[in-house]
Amino acid sequence: MEFKKFSEEQLERAKNADIISFLSGHCGLEFKRAGKYYQCKQHSSLVVYADRKGFVWNSKNISGGDTIDFLRKVEGKTFPEAVEAIIGEGAAVTYTPAPKYKAEAGQLVLPEKAEGKYNRIFAYLSQTRGISPDIISDFVKSKQLYQDKKGNCVFVGFDEQGKAKFGCVRSTLTEKKYRGDCKYSDKRYAFHQMGKDSTRLYIFEAPIDLMSHCTMTDRTYGKGKYKAQTRLALCGSSDVALEAFLERHSDVKVLNFRLDNDEAGRTAVKKYKEKYETRGYEVNAVFGKSKDINEDLINGQDEITRKSR
Repeated sequence: MEFKKFSEEQLERAKNADIISFLSGHCGLEFKRAGKYYQCKQHSSLVVYADRKGFVWNSKNISGGDTIDFLRKVEGKTFPEAVEAIIGEGAAVTYTPAPKYKAEAGQLVLPEKAEGKYNRIFAYLSQTRGISPDIISDFVKSKQLYQDKKGNCVFVGFDEQGKAKFGCVRSTLTEKKYRGDCKYSDKRYAFHQMGKDSTRLYIFEAPIDLMSHCTMTDRTYGKGKYKAQTRLALCGSSDVALEAFLERHSDVKVLNFRLDNDEAGRTAVKKYKEKYETRGYEVNAVFGKSKDINEDLINGQDEITRKSR
């Protein structure tokens, strides 16, 4: 084959090609997430690294750092042939990992707790928000929820060692709708609830939506049944908390998004569905009839009350 010159831009594209996207279009291979790696469904000994460039094919004793290496070592192509195959097919999708999230340096500052007082958060969460008092009690007992001296709800996220790393505040005053993260909060440890089934993860925007889903589950299946499921509140729409959660829990296989039923929520779900499906996760998304899952809970509760009358 006549040697062909490539521009620096073309070579860069070929070297940084997303090997999973390329092999999917070039060979019809499919991959699934397996811990920190991606495993080929058709050839279980073929594994792609987290950077989606390097690979190891154990049964063939072949490894490489990019898609060019794969084509040269597995298919026997020359370097120019490999580059041509990648850029020529238009499959050289560059995988650019999102910048690593860096929490603001400093010790988490949580609002001072109103020791022994829970009346404001119970009244707000149960009467205004429709959340089960039993579920509120469970989160208070686990220290993931407390009332501060101003009467606000404080939601807390802990790391693997049980150290508080994240906090967000929600006002209990309906006429003063304040919400915000605490100083030096680390989004990677946002509010979450571990259940018996850690293979399926339910994902929400806010802690109140998470607790609303817990309430709906208990209402449908019985008291305490919510503890079977694992849930995460993104505390916003960024997937920083999700990325970090998946790194810590490699047994998660299914992502069930329950984000807000608005333009921002739908846009986020569309982006995340594509993103995480290419990583081998099964991704499901359900939107409620109302703006968010808490409104669905309240509306459902109102309907039940109306019918009982």
